[in-house]
Amino acid sequence: MRWFAIDLDGTLLNKKHQISEANRTAIKRRQDQGDVVVIVTGRAAFDAQRILDQHGLDCPVIGANGAEIEVGNPKRYFLDRSSSRTIWEVIRSTNVFIHIYLQDRILLPRYSLAGLQGGGSAFQEAIQAQVTQQGVEIVDVITVDQLDIIKFMFVSADQLQLAQLEQQLLQVQSCSVTRSGAFNLEVMASGVTKGSAVQDITRVYGIALKDVVAIGDNQNDLPMFEVAGTSIAMKNAEASVKKRATYITSDHDEDGVAEVLDDLERWERNKEEQHGEHLGYR
Repeated sequence: MRWFAIDLDGTLLNKKHQISEANRTAIKRRQDQGDVVVIVTGRAAFDAQRILDQHGLDCPVIGANGAEIEVGNPKRYFLDRSSSRTIWEVIRSTNVFIHIYLQDRILLPRYSLAGLQGGGSAFQEAIQAQVTQQGVEIVDVITVDQLDIIKFMFVSADQLQLAQLEQQLLQVQSCSVTRSGAFNLEVMASGVTKGSAVQDITRVYGIALKDVVAIGDNQNDLPMFEVAGTSIAMKNAEASVKKRATYITSDHDEDGVAEVLDDLERWERNKEEQHGEHLGYR
């Protein structure tokens, strides 16, 4: 039995934010064979579940980059309120777009909507996952130290501003910072990553990490690449992600996940025959 830990945006979802029929069929085939497919995403767990329901799929979900584990007994890792207050003080004077992830909804401060203005076509395409998410509630007043916050997400077309903000947030000791795209930052509780969540569930279920196959495309996927026995980058992945992958599959708009699920064992046999050479994208 193998466990497939699969990212959503840029990986399982195509550019229309849908799961293709080829990907859906490949997942069901693996499940019928006794393998486990776990969705590991930066999205809120309830939003990921909505997408799975729309496509008739039943998979365990790890949401918010590992802060929400909907496998077995659900588990959530919240930012402590002191950290949330410090983070809020850092970002409240900026003009970035803000999402604040709670267990049952995502808060969007009305004033931060201005952060979505401007930017070229690449920025507008990249932010579609944020503007189409389920459960977003626009609010005029935020009192962060009275909220149980799972994750902050900050979005901006100004990459210099994001880089400066990232350096400031990295100084907050009780949080972890990652990216799932060139135009965003995501902040969770200290020690929370996709990799830590994958380790959590493998310990609970007695799964060897060597039997885990991680599939992703961006920086927030690297922690699960580091712990999984096999890591697979999408053709559309960042160069730094491809460098860390065991294999590279097709683009997310070309059913790259289905290619992995259908052909992985053949790739592995070929790799052995070639004395361990990296096959890469064929």
